[in-house]
Amino acid sequence: MTRRIALSALAVLLTIASPFAQAPPRPTPIFTDGSAGQGPLDRLWFRAIGPATPSGRVDDLAVLESDPTTFYVGMATAGVYKTTNAGTTFTTVFDNEGSSSVGAVAIAPTDANLVWVGTGEANNRQSSSWGDGVYKSTDGGRSWTNTGLRDTRAIARIIVDPVDFNVVYVAATGNLWGAGGERGVYKTADGGLSWTRVLHVDDDTGATDLVMDPQNNKTLYAASYQRRRAQWGMNGGGPGSTIWKSTDAGQTWAKVEAGLPSGPKGRIGLAIYRANPNVLYATVEHPAESGVYRTDNAGGNWRKLSDTNPRPMYFSQIRIDPLSDSRIYVLGVSLHVSDDGGRTFRGDGAERIHVDHHAMWINPKDPRHIIIGNDGGVSISHDKSQTWVWLPNVLGAQAYHVEFDMQTPYHVCAGLQDNNTWCGPSAVRTNSGIHNDNWYVISGGDGFQPLMDPTDARIVYAESQDGRMSRTDRLTNERTTVRPEPAESKPGEAATTYRFNWDTAMQLSPFDPATIYIGANLVLKSSDHGRSYQPISPDLTTNTDREALSIMGVVGKEVRIAKNDGVGSFGNIVTLEESSARQGVVWVGSDDGIVSVTQDAGKTWTNVTSKISGVPKFTYVSDVLPSRAQAATAYVAFDGHRGGDFNTYLFATGDYGATWRSIAGNLPKGEVARGLAEDRRNPDILYLGTETGLWVSLNRGGQWTRIKANLPTMPIYEIKQHPRDNDLILASHARGIWILDDVSPIQEWAKSENADAFLFSSEGGTIMNQANDQMKGFEGDRLFLGQNPAPGATLAYRLGADAKDVKITIKDASGSTIRELTGNDLRDRNKAGLNIVKWDLRVQPLRPLPPPPGAPVGGQAGGSGGGFGGGGNNGPYVLPATYRATLSVNGRDAQTIDVPVKGDPQIQITDGDRRSWFDTARDLHQLQEKANEVAEMVQNAFAQVQFVQQQTRNATLSGNAKQQLDGLVKEFEAVRRRLGLGQQGGGFGGNAENLRGRFGQLKGQVMASTALPTNTQMMQIREARAGLPGLIDQANAVVAKVPALIKELVGSGTMFPAIKPVTKG
Repeated sequence: MTRRIALSALAVLLTIASPFAQAPPRPTPIFTDGSAGQGPLDRLWFRAIGPATPSGRVDDLAVLESDPTTFYVGMATAGVYKTTNAGTTFTTVFDNEGSSSVGAVAIAPTDANLVWVGTGEANNRQSSSWGDGVYKSTDGGRSWTNTGLRDTRAIARIIVDPVDFNVVYVAATGNLWGAGGERGVYKTADGGLSWTRVLHVDDDTGATDLVMDPQNNKTLYAASYQRRRAQWGMNGGGPGSTIWKSTDAGQTWAKVEAGLPSGPKGRIGLAIYRANPNVLYATVEHPAESGVYRTDNAGGNWRKLSDTNPRPMYFSQIRIDPLSDSRIYVLGVSLHVSDDGGRTFRGDGAERIHVDHHAMWINPKDPRHIIIGNDGGVSISHDKSQTWVWLPNVLGAQAYHVEFDMQTPYHVCAGLQDNNTWCGPSAVRTNSGIHNDNWYVISGGDGFQPLMDPTDARIVYAESQDGRMSRTDRLTNERTTVRPEPAESKPGEAATTYRFNWDTAMQLSPFDPATIYIGANLVLKSSDHGRSYQPISPDLTTNTDREALSIMGVVGKEVRIAKNDGVGSFGNIVTLEESSARQGVVWVGSDDGIVSVTQDAGKTWTNVTSKISGVPKFTYVSDVLPSRAQAATAYVAFDGHRGGDFNTYLFATGDYGATWRSIAGNLPKGEVARGLAEDRRNPDILYLGTETGLWVSLNRGGQWTRIKANLPTMPIYEIKQHPRDNDLILASHARGIWILDDVSPIQEWAKSENADAFLFSSEGGTIMNQANDQMKGFEGDRLFLGQNPAPGATLAYRLGADAKDVKITIKDASGSTIRELTGNDLRDRNKAGLNIVKWDLRVQPLRPLPPPPGAPVGGQAGGSGGGFGGGGNNGPYVLPATYRATLSVNGRDAQTIDVPVKGDPQIQITDGDRRSWFDTARDLHQLQEKANEVAEMVQNAFAQVQFVQQQTRNATLSGNAKQQLDGLVKEFEAVRRRLGLGQQGGGFGGNAENLRGRFGQLKGQVMASTALPTNTQMMQIREARAGLPGLIDQANAVVAKVPALIKELVGSGTMFPAIKPVTKG
């Protein structure tokens, strides 16, 4: 389903009232609105906060050639983005399907609504995700149908026949981690109702590229590719890799490899020249003759032009300028450009944008126009790659881990695939949302595990690729390398080496933030912030020589193509955690399937792997989690997909690993387990991140429930819970960091199940004036805005059945009611199940001034001080204290809870001054309410006068009568000016007489700063207050003349409701 929702829409959904009247934030491409979720917890709301600055890996682009402002972006794990305005804004259009990994996207040549997506990226990384087949949309991405080929796992290319759109070809690379399945070239002739495999080489070989003759839709060329990954490495080639040609629409195929290097080959990329389809280029991976090849006779023979072919396993993309076969592009870490037909290349085609290019489209009508996709998102050139515009609004951040600090608001840090380690705020003080420039880099390279000192917000540790660990001072940005290194060996001794995983396991001790644990092939411990380390374990892996292990029948030492690409070593620790329940208990898991534990701070270790049944050898330990509640309890997750095993492996122990039981329970097959978390406040609750999303168990793994809510389908690698704010923080390997504010409903769900109505505990809220971010309003629409939390305290409740009437009453310590949430405040929050509302921490707002009688709904009722800093109808924030909230359903009180309200920690003010500030703001609020009462009276009376004017318009009035009518209208005009009635906009509206507007304006000024009002403000307040009694007298006097006028001019037969005068009390 297509989903586009802005921060302003979220605020409308959750807040009771915005802080001040202000211009609405611009539309922001966030994500799904949660309509796909139908579970009991799917009314929860997660915030996507970014970062979008690094974007993420793009695998494919599909551009509508007849209108290139419309194009689709296929992301490695973030689904599909769509733009119809050349990238000014994007919407996500692939949020609720079975997979978020996209290898190929294609549009029908002249039908922008007919879109095909092949799931499962084909770039062969050790971190690559997988897909579940081919999807089709006939409505531009609003809805999708899975048309089959679910066992392809990875798809590299889709071609829609330009003559018959029901004919579609798919290049299926196939399962990266195992043999068999669906791989090769597939064809449908009925729009995806059925598929036929038209090219099959063997069970290890799939298709990695496919091109069609632009002048003859019966002629196709395919590149077959034999490759396999295992836990320990990669074999990236074999005899199955070559180039094929079909001249009968795929019915038959023949190899076209004359001139290509002999023997096993790896990945091959293809490009065909639009102006002369006899000309094709290929990048060919080979142990000795890798490079760029060309044919001028439609594959009859090939000749090598250049050695250029960067990291073919990961790239293998080549493009030809549609108007000149002298201009060739080869994609790699850099963009390599040739102007001599491929004989020489320079690597400066994209120096000012992110590296690692995977997708490229060249406008066939104007080759100066290029769109490129890389590990940093999407960029556009209009001068043949000389300069580029990067699009900063595609969120594709692939987070491995996330950590938090204890600031207010707290910051998070996340390590991102190929995109450094970034830190940023969980919320900001501006109302526009979390901007890209709120995020900052703390460490370079591929980002993995960050660690944040809970006692010192300046200190952050980060790791990048194979144990390259640093400690950064966030204030000075100075960085210290703290990677452990073995001591030099003594003469005659074997050299000691440490084997670190690409994603090295690290942890700060929960008992001492100066203590760091790091996993190599053994555990290393530092007690001095990383200045020195000591081994505290033996090798805790199988220590297997991977050179003796085979992949696709070839032992490691004989692999010649893409050998072990991306896997620096095998047999290393990938997950490590010290128990919070008992110091010195440390659990460890390795990439070769070993689970170990020490109960004595590393003096002795126990390998408990043999006690865990049913897990194949060498299965990657994706997470090991000690319980916070019981020292002997721990949980472990295994991820078998690296061995072609997509089962779910979850286990629990209650005796330090002596015995284990499976807790995979009702999880469906294919939900590969990524990360576990135990709830900090309710140890019965476990959270699980899988390849497709988030799951929760309320009974320690006995049964699992998916939490879909507004989360898109995406891999969730790690789950953290903030100990103070009680927020759930998700590291998605797709769209960055997501936050669920206050998980109390989950923690107390079991308690609520038998209640007719249940009000969950609340973390309360912190008073914080959000600034109207004026300058951010002038940047246009090409930007990303992460979602701020709606201001205030979350109040969540569960109803056993739909209710006619729901009310939440908030009282202070004296029992006085300060706020009632009911009616429109709750906005249909009366449905059975979970309901969530926000109290904005303010006193009762003013009742909106209704429009004049007979005015259209939503008509202008006049300015009341809402603009230019005016307070509008909002009341002031309450004083910091603990309040009591009572849920009432159908007239009966159901439950009462405490709601703590904290003051802004950045504001220094005495309790006495805060009380004076509050009293002043509340008094202005009440004065404004009285002025509104006067305004409503005058408005209703003036409507009667206007009726008289209309009724007597064509009548001949005596001079005295006309004089009376005109005089009364003038009197009304005078009092209406003093009340701001009839003028457009808020605030004074340029009318210094507008006393009602002055009250609102002054209230807004006082509420805008938690400080004693200035002397000038107090003078203005006194003057405004002094003017109110006179205004009331003036208004009452004018209104009192109306009945007599009506009787004289239209007779006693015309009845109007009596209008009561306003009292001064």
